[in-house]
Amino acid sequence: MISLDEHVRTLVDDLVAVKPTLRREEIRAESSITRDLGFDSLDLVELAARIRDAYPDFDLLRWLEDAMSSEVDSVGSMAELLARSRAAAGEEKR
Repeated sequence: MISLDEHVRTLVDDLVAVKPTLRREEIRAESSITRDLGFDSLDLVELAARIRDAYPDFDLLRWLEDAMSSEVDSVGSMAELLARSRAAAGEEKR
């Protein structure tokens, strides 16, 4: 099973791939993807496309709904959703 920290590291790689001006060492789990990292809607769509390669069940709209209702659009909240998605996919294969 992949740890949450590993999901965060993978997500940070994807964030930097979409926005190369970001510096990995400045991205924290609590960083807001929109406010702190400056992602706009087009960046989020590109990020979701990258994420779907490794997490085919990732649902950007679900994360956005969760993020907007809780006002937490952090790297950590997205990594948690990715971890749950991966865990659910693993359970379905059983």
